[in-house]
Amino acid sequence: MTAVTEIKGVGDTLGQSLTSNGFKTAEAIAKAATADLVKVPRIGEARAAVLIAAAKEAIAPKTAAAKPAAKPTTRRAPARKAPTRKPATRRPAARKTVAAAAAEKRAEEAARKAAEEKAAAELAAAKARKKAKAKAKAEKAAKKLQEMEAVFSKAKDKVKAKAKKDKKKDKKDSKKSADKKGKTKDKKKDKKKDKKKAKK
Repeated sequence: MTAVTEIKGVGDTLGQSLTSNGFKTAEAIAKAATADLVKVPRIGEARAAVLIAAAKEAIAPKTAAAKPAAKPTTRRAPARKAPTRKPATRRPAARKTVAAAAAEKRAEEAARKAAEEKAAAELAAAKARKKAKAKAKAEKAAKKLQEMEAVFSKAKDKVKAKAKKDKKKDKKDSKKSADKKGKTKDKKKDKKKDKKKAKK
């Protein structure tokens, strides 16, 4: 198994990040899909492709060595001691290509733009809901006012009709009383005339 730090361009920090996300060996990264590596923080699509290629390079000599050697037809040679393995030296991080950096920047910009658009859409929807609520409230208030005005108008008309009726009644009553007064006056005149006639 090859450590992730042996991959070209992988330092301690990135190595820890890869390990914590389930990529513990170079073999695991070599077999991984770009979509899986993108889930690791600070790794874009371009960098993921570069890491997979670097991981394959790192494990290539070991896979060749792992293949069993053909059995010799002659007598066996004395077993040699396995050479002591040198400690892995940290390789400098691979510089991003201009195209990879540009692609990563474009992806970040697109993600930021999408987030902004989503936030703007949510804000617009909230405003629309608020506006609709205010409109419904205003319509309800207007309807209530209209109903109150109708009731008030009806009451006003009723009062007017009653006043008119009372006025007519008063007129009628005053006319009757005037007629009565006139009749009593006439009666008094007639009595006076009768008295004068009687005297003569």
